[in-house]
Amino acid sequence: MGTLSTNKLGGLLLMVAPVFTLVFYFLQPGGSLIDTADPADGAATIAAMISNSGLGQVVSVLIPIGLLSFVHGITILQGSAKSGGSLEPLSRIGVQFVWVGVIGWVIGSGMTLAITGSGFPAEQAVPLFGSLYSATVGLGTVAGIIVGIGFLLLALAISTRGEHNKIAALVAAVAAVVAIIVTIIGGMDTSQLQNMTQITGVIYLVHMVWFIMMGLTLIKSE
Repeated sequence: MGTLSTNKLGGLLLMVAPVFTLVFYFLQPGGSLIDTADPADGAATIAAMISNSGLGQVVSVLIPIGLLSFVHGITILQGSAKSGGSLEPLSRIGVQFVWVGVIGWVIGSGMTLAITGSGFPAEQAVPLFGSLYSATVGLGTVAGIIVGIGFLLLALAISTRGEHNKIAALVAAVAAVVAIIVTIIGGMDTSQLQNMTQITGVIYLVHMVWFIMMGLTLIKSE
Protein backbone atom coordinates (compact mmCIF):
# COMPACT_ATOMS: atom_id res chain seq x y z
CA MET A 1 0.00 0.00 0.00
CA GLY A 2 1.33 3.46 -0.87
CA THR A 3 2.33 6.00 1.72
CA LEU A 4 -0.46 8.32 2.79
CA SER A 5 1.06 11.70 3.63
CA THR A 6 -0.52 14.21 5.99
CA ASN A 7 -1.50 16.51 3.12
CA LYS A 8 -3.02 13.67 1.12
CA LEU A 9 -5.00 12.56 4.16
CA GLY A 10 -6.18 16.13 4.74
CA GLY A 11 -7.15 16.51 1.10
CA LEU A 12 -9.10 13.26 1.08
CA LEU A 13 -10.92 14.20 4.28
CA LEU A 14 -11.83 17.62 2.88
CA MET A 15 -13.23 15.96 -0.24
CA VAL A 16 -15.05 12.98 1.29
CA ALA A 17 -16.12 13.99 4.82
CA PRO A 18 -18.33 16.99 3.86
CA VAL A 19 -20.19 14.89 1.27
CA PHE A 20 -20.57 12.01 3.74
CA THR A 21 -21.87 14.34 6.46
CA LEU A 22 -24.25 16.26 4.22
CA VAL A 23 -25.81 13.08 2.80
CA PHE A 24 -26.70 11.82 6.27
CA TYR A 25 -27.77 15.31 7.36
CA PHE A 26 -30.41 15.27 4.61
CA LEU A 27 -31.42 11.72 5.60
CA GLN A 28 -32.30 12.70 9.17
CA PRO A 29 -35.90 11.73 9.95
CA GLY A 30 -38.01 14.85 10.18
CA GLY A 31 -35.51 16.73 8.02
CA SER A 32 -35.54 17.64 4.35
CA LEU A 33 -36.24 14.22 2.81
CA ILE A 34 -37.58 11.67 5.32
CA ASP A 35 -40.97 12.43 6.95
CA THR A 36 -40.39 16.17 6.58
CA ALA A 37 -41.46 18.20 9.61
CA ASP A 38 -41.13 21.80 10.69
CA PRO A 39 -38.14 21.82 13.10
CA ALA A 40 -40.04 24.39 15.20
CA ASP A 41 -42.76 21.76 15.72
CA GLY A 42 -41.19 19.50 18.32
CA ALA A 43 -44.10 17.06 18.41
CA ALA A 44 -44.06 16.46 14.65
CA THR A 45 -40.27 16.14 14.51
CA ILE A 46 -40.08 13.74 17.46
CA ALA A 47 -42.86 11.64 15.89
CA ALA A 48 -40.85 11.48 12.65
CA MET A 49 -37.76 10.41 14.59
CA ILE A 50 -39.64 7.66 16.42
CA SER A 51 -41.30 6.45 13.23
CA ASN A 52 -37.87 6.04 11.62
CA SER A 53 -35.90 5.10 14.71
CA GLY A 54 -33.49 2.73 12.97
CA LEU A 55 -32.46 5.30 10.39
CA GLY A 56 -32.37 8.00 13.05
CA GLN A 57 -29.95 6.01 15.19
CA VAL A 58 -27.64 5.30 12.26
CA VAL A 59 -27.65 8.94 11.20
CA SER A 60 -27.00 10.14 14.76
CA VAL A 61 -23.85 8.00 14.90
CA LEU A 62 -22.52 8.63 11.39
CA ILE A 63 -22.93 12.41 11.30
CA PRO A 64 -20.46 12.96 14.19
CA ILE A 65 -17.94 10.67 12.47
CA GLY A 66 -18.21 12.73 9.31
CA LEU A 67 -18.00 16.02 11.20
CA LEU A 68 -14.91 15.08 13.17
CA SER A 69 -13.17 13.72 10.07
CA PHE A 70 -14.03 16.94 8.26
CA VAL A 71 -12.61 19.15 11.00
CA HIS A 72 -9.42 17.09 11.06
CA GLY A 73 -9.06 17.82 7.36
CA ILE A 74 -9.51 21.54 8.07
CA THR A 75 -6.83 21.33 10.76
CA ILE A 76 -4.41 19.74 8.32
CA LEU A 77 -5.24 22.45 5.77
CA GLN A 78 -4.47 25.16 8.30
CA GLY A 79 -1.26 23.46 9.37
CA SER A 80 -0.05 23.02 5.80
CA ALA A 81 0.11 26.75 5.08
CA LYS A 82 1.07 28.56 8.25
CA SER A 83 3.44 31.08 6.79
CA GLY A 84 2.70 34.28 4.95
CA GLY A 85 -0.03 36.92 4.89
CA SER A 86 -2.92 36.79 7.28
CA LEU A 87 -3.56 33.07 6.88
CA GLU A 88 -2.12 31.83 10.14
CA PRO A 89 -3.81 34.14 12.69
CA LEU A 90 -7.19 34.20 10.93
CA SER A 91 -7.26 30.53 10.06
CA ARG A 92 -6.12 29.48 13.53
CA ILE A 93 -9.03 31.35 15.14
CA GLY A 94 -11.37 30.07 12.43
CA VAL A 95 -10.42 26.45 13.05
CA GLN A 96 -11.00 26.90 16.79
CA PHE A 97 -14.49 28.25 16.09
CA VAL A 98 -15.25 25.33 13.78
CA TRP A 99 -14.02 22.83 16.37
CA VAL A 100 -16.23 24.30 19.09
CA GLY A 101 -19.27 24.42 16.82
CA VAL A 102 -18.75 20.85 15.66
CA ILE A 103 -18.50 19.66 19.26
CA GLY A 104 -21.89 21.29 19.82
CA TRP A 105 -23.33 19.44 16.82
CA VAL A 106 -21.84 16.16 18.05
CA ILE A 107 -23.48 16.64 21.45
CA GLY A 108 -26.75 17.44 19.65
CA SER A 109 -26.45 14.18 17.69
CA GLY A 110 -26.05 12.32 20.97
CA MET A 111 -29.21 13.96 22.30
CA THR A 112 -31.05 13.02 19.11
CA LEU A 113 -29.83 9.44 19.51
CA ALA A 114 -31.36 9.41 22.98
CA ILE A 115 -34.73 10.29 21.45
CA THR A 116 -34.64 7.90 18.47
CA GLY A 117 -33.23 5.02 20.50
CA SER A 118 -35.62 5.36 23.42
CA GLY A 119 -38.01 2.69 22.19
CA PHE A 120 -41.02 4.69 23.34
CA PRO A 121 -44.04 5.09 21.04
CA ALA A 122 -44.56 8.58 19.65
CA GLU A 123 -47.44 9.43 22.01
CA GLN A 124 -45.14 8.83 25.00
CA ALA A 125 -41.96 10.19 23.45
CA VAL A 126 -43.40 13.62 22.56
CA PRO A 127 -44.16 14.76 26.14
CA LEU A 128 -41.14 12.92 27.52
CA PHE A 129 -38.53 14.32 25.13
CA GLY A 130 -40.02 17.70 24.24
CA SER A 131 -37.56 19.61 26.42
CA LEU A 132 -34.62 17.56 25.18
CA TYR A 133 -35.57 18.25 21.57
CA SER A 134 -35.87 21.98 22.29
CA ALA A 135 -32.37 21.84 23.75
CA THR A 136 -31.04 20.24 20.55
CA VAL A 137 -32.56 23.08 18.50
CA GLY A 138 -30.96 25.71 20.73
CA LEU A 139 -27.62 23.92 20.75
CA GLY A 140 -27.71 23.46 16.98
CA THR A 141 -28.47 27.15 16.47
CA VAL A 142 -25.55 28.34 18.59
CA ALA A 143 -23.23 25.75 17.03
CA GLY A 144 -24.33 26.83 13.54
CA ILE A 145 -23.50 30.47 14.27
CA ILE A 146 -20.09 29.53 15.67
CA VAL A 147 -19.25 27.29 12.69
CA GLY A 148 -20.40 30.04 10.33
CA ILE A 149 -17.99 32.49 11.95
CA GLY A 150 -15.24 29.89 11.70
CA PHE A 151 -15.90 29.34 7.99
CA LEU A 152 -15.93 33.10 7.42
CA LEU A 153 -12.53 33.59 9.09
CA LEU A 154 -11.06 30.56 7.33
CA ALA A 155 -12.35 31.71 3.93
CA LEU A 156 -10.96 35.24 4.39
CA ALA A 157 -7.60 33.78 5.37
CA ILE A 158 -7.53 31.31 2.46
CA SER A 159 -8.32 34.13 0.03
CA THR A 160 -4.88 35.61 0.77
CA ARG A 161 -3.07 32.49 -0.43
CA GLY A 162 -2.00 32.21 -4.05
CA GLU A 163 -2.24 28.42 -4.21
CA HIS A 164 -6.00 28.52 -3.58
CA ASN A 165 -8.75 30.01 -5.73
CA LYS A 166 -9.34 33.51 -4.34
CA ILE A 167 -12.76 33.97 -5.97
CA ALA A 168 -13.99 30.65 -4.58
CA ALA A 169 -12.75 31.61 -1.11
CA LEU A 170 -14.55 34.96 -1.26
CA VAL A 171 -17.76 33.24 -2.42
CA ALA A 172 -17.40 30.90 0.55
CA ALA A 173 -16.94 33.92 2.84
CA VAL A 174 -20.14 35.54 1.54
CA ALA A 175 -21.97 32.22 1.95
CA ALA A 176 -20.74 32.04 5.55
CA VAL A 177 -22.12 35.51 6.27
CA VAL A 178 -25.50 34.47 4.86
CA ALA A 179 -25.39 31.27 6.95
CA ILE A 180 -24.75 33.26 10.12
CA ILE A 181 -27.60 35.67 9.38
CA VAL A 182 -30.20 33.02 8.51
CA THR A 183 -29.22 30.90 11.53
CA ILE A 184 -29.72 33.90 13.82
CA ILE A 185 -33.09 34.64 12.17
CA GLY A 186 -34.20 31.03 12.60
CA GLY A 187 -33.11 31.04 16.24
CA MET A 188 -34.94 34.29 17.04
CA ASP A 189 -38.11 33.59 15.04
CA THR A 190 -39.15 29.94 15.14
CA SER A 191 -41.82 30.57 12.49
CA GLN A 192 -38.93 31.07 10.07
CA LEU A 193 -36.85 28.14 11.34
CA GLN A 194 -37.84 25.67 8.61
CA ASN A 195 -37.13 28.10 5.76
CA MET A 196 -33.86 29.22 7.32
CA THR A 197 -32.78 25.60 7.83
CA GLN A 198 -33.38 24.86 4.15
CA ILE A 199 -31.35 27.91 3.13
CA THR A 200 -28.54 26.82 5.42
CA GLY A 201 -28.51 23.39 3.77
CA VAL A 202 -28.04 25.02 0.35
CA ILE A 203 -25.26 27.22 1.74
CA TYR A 204 -23.39 24.20 3.02
CA LEU A 205 -23.57 22.73 -0.48
CA VAL A 206 -21.58 25.78 -1.58
CA HIS A 207 -19.08 25.23 1.21
CA MET A 208 -18.86 21.54 0.35
CA VAL A 209 -17.80 22.36 -3.22
CA TRP A 210 -15.23 24.83 -1.88
CA PHE A 211 -13.72 22.30 0.52
CA ILE A 212 -13.53 19.71 -2.26
CA MET A 213 -11.57 22.24 -4.34
CA MET A 214 -9.17 22.86 -1.45
CA GLY A 215 -8.83 19.14 -0.86
CA LEU A 216 -7.72 18.67 -4.46
CA THR A 217 -5.20 21.51 -4.04
CA LEU A 218 -3.78 19.85 -0.92
CA ILE A 219 -3.38 16.52 -2.69
CA LYS A 220 -1.72 18.14 -5.72
CA SER A 221 0.73 19.97 -3.44
CA GLU A 222 2.50 16.68 -2.73
